[in-house]
Amino acid sequence: MKISHTTENTNELLGHMYRNVQMGNENLCDVLPKIKDKFLVTSVTSQMEHYAGYASRTAAELRKRSIRPQELSAMKKAMAKSGIAMNTMFNSSDRHIAEMIEKGTRMGVEDLEGQMVRLTKEGCDREVTALCKEIVAYERAEADKMKDFE
Repeated sequence: MKISHTTENTNELLGHMYRNVQMGNENLCDVLPKIKDKFLVTSVTSQMEHYAGYASRTAAELRKRSIRPQELSAMKKAMAKSGIAMNTMFNSSDRHIAEMIEKGTRMGVEDLEGQMVRLTKEGCDREVTALCKEIVAYERAEADKMKDFE
């Protein structure tokens, strides 16, 4: 049975969405113990809960299509962890961490949005595209919120 181009694009976009929210959640989990400001802790914890919800929704969509969600590679996780450790070695202020979160979130959302634009031009499921747009909008808003802590 031949898989349609739209189905392939949809599956690929779902994979990008899943890895995006997994990476966001993983990185926030790594910086959370370094945060001292209770309001920033609350904001980051809320963001992690949203990422977990998005991960659950995208994983369900993947499983509905008989695709096993692909976890982040150990190498990507290690690189992110070491990047966070290096970035906070000399400056672990909440202000600096908020700036790191903002930059990381913007990098992730720009990559996801680029994948969404590319794949939807070629044809993609509307519901999955709508979920991707929701994730993009959420991440942009969260990145903007981090400016309050800088």
